[in-house]
Amino acid sequence: MSASSKTTRLLFSAAASLAFAGCGLAFAGETAPASPPMHIAPHAPKPSPLPPPHFVGAPETRLKRTYGGTPIDVTTYHYDLNRTGWNQTETDLTPATVASANFGQLATLNVDGNVLAQPLLVSGFVMPDGSTHDVLIIATGHDSVYAFDAQTYATLWQVSLGTSQNYQDVGCGDVQPEYGISSSPIIRRTAANAATLYVVAATEPSHNQFVTQLHAINVGTGADVRKPVVVAPSATLSDGSIVNFDPKNQWNRASLAYNNGSLYMGIGSHCDNNSGGITGWLLRYDAKKLKLKNAFHTIETQGGTELSSIWMTGFAPSIDSDGNVYVVTGNGDYTKHAKDWGESVLRLPADLSHVTSYFTPSSYGHLNNGDTDFGSGGVMLIPSVTGQTAPPMAVAMGKASILYLLNQNSLGGEHANDTGALQSQYGGGGGLWGGPAFYNGPSGPIVFTQTGGDVLRGWSVATGSSPSLTDTVNGTSGAGYGGSLPIISSNGASPDTGVVWLIDRANEPFSIEAYDAVQLGAPIFSAQIGMWSNAGNGNPFLTAMEANGRVYAPGYKVVQVYGLTQ
Repeated sequence: MSASSKTTRLLFSAAASLAFAGCGLAFAGETAPASPPMHIAPHAPKPSPLPPPHFVGAPETRLKRTYGGTPIDVTTYHYDLNRTGWNQTETDLTPATVASANFGQLATLNVDGNVLAQPLLVSGFVMPDGSTHDVLIIATGHDSVYAFDAQTYATLWQVSLGTSQNYQDVGCGDVQPEYGISSSPIIRRTAANAATLYVVAATEPSHNQFVTQLHAINVGTGADVRKPVVVAPSATLSDGSIVNFDPKNQWNRASLAYNNGSLYMGIGSHCDNNSGGITGWLLRYDAKKLKLKNAFHTIETQGGTELSSIWMTGFAPSIDSDGNVYVVTGNGDYTKHAKDWGESVLRLPADLSHVTSYFTPSSYGHLNNGDTDFGSGGVMLIPSVTGQTAPPMAVAMGKASILYLLNQNSLGGEHANDTGALQSQYGGGGGLWGGPAFYNGPSGPIVFTQTGGDVLRGWSVATGSSPSLTDTVNGTSGAGYGGSLPIISSNGASPDTGVVWLIDRANEPFSIEAYDAVQLGAPIFSAQIGMWSNAGNGNPFLTAMEANGRVYAPGYKVVQVYGLTQ
């Protein structure tokens, strides 16, 4: 462990505490909590009715306020290919305005299923009838896609992409009652009146018949631009056997990514079912033709616990300026020099032809034995800052709560005591199902994380000759199972403009919280969102989205909208 590791306050509750399960890692002055089952969801009661909304402002003027800045598009998961979660263009929402009586709930958008996908937005979009709208896109676990006017929240269109998969037929109760659209789509906008939404839908056309399809949808109409394609990669393993995508036991949970005409799709597993007969996949499609160009598989050797899924709790693959793609894999075989890539951060070229660099924790065997997936968290690329002499860096953390700082140019391989990493240290709490966020504010670059049962943490980034992360500022509110997926809004690096947003699932109903991004401390705003579809199992790993003065918080059959009234 790095010398900068520090004793950390742990705020575990009995329901939220998580896991080092068998990973054999210990830290001075810290006690690892007991671990509940990682994949088997407990029996849950039926969801309670949503609490009545507590809207701010008068009904006739609540949605009348116009945004003071230049409206932006949000077309991809966490705003950019680094996956920083940082909207740098927000002018209206600041710590002062968010803490004021003028900020609160503006609207409730009712939809037909769980909203695991991050909402997306295209501003000033010209519809086929010539009208102009800011179009908010919401995709659901019921396999529906909605387009709302982001000013009035009138429904512009709604389409169904098929019958969702019943969780009992799938045999995995992590998400109930159904699996449909589970990853965040992406939007490719090419003109004021032209944009295509790419989305993956898991369907069950008839009982126990499972099909996963990739769609390209016209944002103006909701119609398919071309015929959807069935996701069905296959590969030949080192012994000559064939491994195929399993549409019953595998799903696309990692959000989609787009770069230079290519779509990237990560594939994971349901409850580790069929663990000896599947592989993780990273797929590359031609975005124009929806043709599968490359299918990278994470397991080359048949037998054992293959898996090595790419799921990252919905985090999207990261892509650097050279087009290299970065992902993290979960439990599964790792064989040095044999192309078995369990429990690893991987870098691949744009064509996904081979692994060009990797980092595998030396404790990978313990991680596998304890079901302590490294790949429960995504990998974020830290943007370089002015005067930086450190190499370009990345961060990754999974269920073991070890925060790794990595060199993008050479991720570090697999070495005793993880000496290939720039730094490794305990990140607090009981594991991360999600990923970090980044903000380069008036106090310099900072990485935010929140693990299960722990507070929100801000890690200052040293970018000189000795790169490191140092736990500098903390929040006060403990997270629920798996932590949170924070995002940040600010007006660039301007002082007193940075706000961290996250969905807190420590209690039901779960809630949205906002923090001053520089000092953290107690939340400056919090409000209930609603119940999860299978309340009590702790699996609604959701991310908020903020743009153009409004914040969107997804839940079960609902997206709550927050903003200013004046």
